[in-house]
Amino acid sequence: MKTEHELLLFYERDLQIARMIQADFLPEALPQIPGWEIAACFHPARVVGGDFYDAFPLANHRIGIVIADVCDKGVGAALFMSLFRSLIRAFAQQNYTLSWLDALTDKGSKSIKEGRQRAQAPRIGTTVLKNAVSLTNNYIANNHSRINMFATLFFGVLNPGTGLLHYVNGGHEPPIIFGANGIKARLKATGPAVGMMPNREFGIDQIQLEPDDILVAYSDGVTDARNPKREFFGEEKLLSLLQKPALSATAALDRIEASVYAHIGDADQFDDITMLALHRV
Repeated sequence: MKTEHELLLFYERDLQIARMIQADFLPEALPQIPGWEIAACFHPARVVGGDFYDAFPLANHRIGIVIADVCDKGVGAALFMSLFRSLIRAFAQQNYTLSWLDALTDKGSKSIKEGRQRAQAPRIGTTVLKNAVSLTNNYIANNHSRINMFATLFFGVLNPGTGLLHYVNGGHEPPIIFGANGIKARLKATGPAVGMMPNREFGIDQIQLEPDDILVAYSDGVTDARNPKREFFGEEKLLSLLQKPALSATAALDRIEASVYAHIGDADQFDDITMLALHRV
């Protein structure tokens, strides 16, 4: 029979293996796109966490960007994080046509100064966004409903040539777009959290990113970060950090990260802290 010390070592070894496996589900390198910068940071509250981010190439020279937050924390959330990430990427990278996105010309879209416009999919065929999110939602809801695990998720498809971003926001914290004159837009939910119930509707919105615009997507571990007095970092403080321009996506995340950890101080980290930023240079 193993001693308590041996069991503890065995448990710690398994956690380290889980951490290495989870790290392997995060992108080893972010896509390098002329005229664009993508940056990210990931700090789990425990050895493993339920947040993830991803950025990967799609058909027709598009780029997919994802940030998600699986409910709960720890090993169980990390297991489902790997499932959500694998399903989203696998369904997105299947050979679905993006030709209908090309039909949504820049002339037919609104800039972020004018607001955003709901993109209508054609009657025939499906989209990368629609398939990836809907199929992932149905798989989780139909096969794992007893465990009651779900994720909030933001999934955007970027056309680097035009700056047009189509996206689904499944109950996630609204990403922020800011520029030289402060905050320009929030990308609010277009559907519910993913995996709660099958056959849910997920709308697709679109928005135009202009030169020098930076999109910052984040998990609620940022705004829910607590100091030793149990006070939240809060959305208001986050927004105040983005009222001033940043030189790069990396600089924007560094600014937020430094402020969040200064707020946490000596307190324990309450939740996973994950951010993803996209900068049109």
